[in-house]
Amino acid sequence: MNFLPPLEFAELSLGAILPSLVLIIGALILLLANVFVRVFDRAFRGVNVALCAVFLALSVLCSLQLDVGSSFFSLIHINGITILSQVTMEFAALVFIVLFFTKQEKADYATRVGEFYPLYLLMIAGFDIMVSSRHLLIILLGLEIGSLSLVALIALSGTSRAIEAGIKYFVFSVLASVFFIMGALCWYFASANFDLNALEFAILSGNYISVSAILLGVVFMIGALGFKTSAVPFHSWMPDIYQGSNAIVAGVVSIIPKIAAFAVAINVFSMFIQSSALWVHNTLYVLVVLSITLPNIAALVQKDIKRMLAFSSIAHSGFVLACILINTQMSLSALYLYWFLFVFSNVGAFGLLWFVRNTSSDTYEYRHFSGLVRVLPSYAVLAGVFFISLAGIPPFGLFFGKVAVVMSAFSADYVYLGLIMMINSAIAVVYYLRPVIAMFLPTTQAPNAADFFYNATSVSKLVVWLMAVVCCVSIFMVQFLLDFIGKYVIGAY
Repeated sequence: MNFLPPLEFAELSLGAILPSLVLIIGALILLLANVFVRVFDRAFRGVNVALCAVFLALSVLCSLQLDVGSSFFSLIHINGITILSQVTMEFAALVFIVLFFTKQEKADYATRVGEFYPLYLLMIAGFDIMVSSRHLLIILLGLEIGSLSLVALIALSGTSRAIEAGIKYFVFSVLASVFFIMGALCWYFASANFDLNALEFAILSGNYISVSAILLGVVFMIGALGFKTSAVPFHSWMPDIYQGSNAIVAGVVSIIPKIAAFAVAINVFSMFIQSSALWVHNTLYVLVVLSITLPNIAALVQKDIKRMLAFSSIAHSGFVLACILINTQMSLSALYLYWFLFVFSNVGAFGLLWFVRNTSSDTYEYRHFSGLVRVLPSYAVLAGVFFISLAGIPPFGLFFGKVAVVMSAFSADYVYLGLIMMINSAIAVVYYLRPVIAMFLPTTQAPNAADFFYNATSVSKLVVWLMAVVCCVSIFMVQFLLDFIGKYVIGAY
């Protein structure tokens, strides 16, 4: 007797995984090409960068053409959140990879290694898989592919700081995976299913074996996703990872893994918020407030721009987690508007740091930028635009994202949360303006101009200038972005 249901091979819809497939095929092509080319010279490095950009652009186009629905026997589930998350990650990865168009002798060691580019594409493919499913095992598979590839990217620079940062990221990634596995096992024990749709039905209908297993699973999932989003108190690894990575990889860490974790958090926590699980709601509320407030205070005392950006990115993650806590269509639209505008500002900020000559200590202390306006006014102006945008000062980029998040909080009666976000936005202005003030204040000894455009080429300069223009004209883009985002957020569940 056959107890298995008949297999319908129409379920194997390659279109549902086409963005990831494009990236995996691209990674294999680059891997094989680098194997058979003995000398990884400047010209072939440019080919790697160009091919990476082509495959990432194709993946963006494929993501925009995805159809909502389930396939691969319900292992793949595409919804609006999936599409928005994939487009955000792939676009950010595309812009970052274009910044690697620089001279061979001036590039970071990691980018002169053939393995860097296949790993870069595999990382994005892994996080794409992570957001394209509501099955816990598939989410875990994508998490592992993306995280392990990113570990290698961080450590490839070969410096002691980079290797230390890679080990730290690996340790915390393993810890997050262990938490995720334990949470998944608890939920499987309670509902006999790894599918979040089935788990949601069991929770809403009360058809589960043990409430203790459900609650314990929530605790483990908060830990797992807390590590991946760098929410307080799971954030301690972030500043050291930034410090040890080259500027562009640090920028990648600040954007791409987080949006994947946010997408999973939306799927995981929304069902508990909808089921009026008060203690889950209150726990998330506390985590959001801590994640917005404590990193802001820590950023105030930083003397290094990279570490300041690390703590500030944790605070930005707190704003996004607030949108997940509020859990309305307005808040989800605000979430993706916030993160799109954050991408433009953060890519520009880390692009400017990438231009700076690497030092033996790999520090970016404020004092190194003192008086920069005297010798490089264009660099100082660009830095001012990006830091002012990240601070949320009108009328630049992220101001409109913060306004959208605060408005969504007030509209859902989260008055105190909205006030906390406004107060912390005011605090952020202080530490974001410190490097700008240092650049514009007079100094007795002007910095060396050549050090600040050491890695820059005409292509990478163009990318940074485009990001600055977007930050300046964001007021004209907000409605377009909201219309684009709203099309996918409405009916996302």
